[in-house]
Amino acid sequence: MVVTILRKSYDEAIKAVGGVKIYEGKVPTEEINRIKEQATYFGEDGSIDYWNNIVKVYVIRRANGDDVYIQLAGNTAGGNIQILQKEAFKQTITMLKADQIQKDLSDKGKAVLHINFDTDKATLKGDGKEAIAEIAKVLNADKNLKIAIHGYTDNTGDEKHNLQLSKQRAATVKDELIKSGIEVSRLTTEGFGQNSPIADNNSEEGKFQNRRVELIKDK
Repeated sequence: MVVTILRKSYDEAIKAVGGVKIYEGKVPTEEINRIKEQATYFGEDGSIDYWNNIVKVYVIRRANGDDVYIQLAGNTAGGNIQILQKEAFKQTITMLKADQIQKDLSDKGKAVLHINFDTDKATLKGDGKEAIAEIAKVLNADKNLKIAIHGYTDNTGDEKHNLQLSKQRAATVKDELIKSGIEVSRLTTEGFGQNSPIADNNSEEGKFQNRRVELIKDK
């Protein structure tokens, strides 16, 4: 009875702050074995192990990505609660400056840029416009340089939609360069959607790397 009341109290408290229950039941044996291969500590005498217990898992989703996961487990002899806060992905890739773009185009024939657009849109964020200004510097420094602008996305969402989005983002880069005075005859665009990823789409960092614009030196 006490355990039931305690579980009900936690359930109501978690839901009151926006929590949603995402799992309830016994943890599968294969999952427990997987965890035990990696874990180094399960509490004093296994006190935080949840073998054969009913487990409830909740998530409190936060706008900044710092989601909070809460796990409750127990029986008539006792119980435990575990709380995990997910850290939001922090961008570590810096914007390429004009000299590096020029060097990459010269040495490799292409430069890979991570230009920030609004989520699922082809509209530029503030630092996205700054990135395009760096491209314009390169083109202004070499009036004979022509480039192809290739857009790519990660694999989130519909493949057909991603293909169209990548084309629109490449076109946005082109339009901004034209506004800055670059002749349209020096620019071409293409979009490839989620094809040809350069990183693992199973992580946020990998997805960020795949959302890119490549500048290809037009020979």
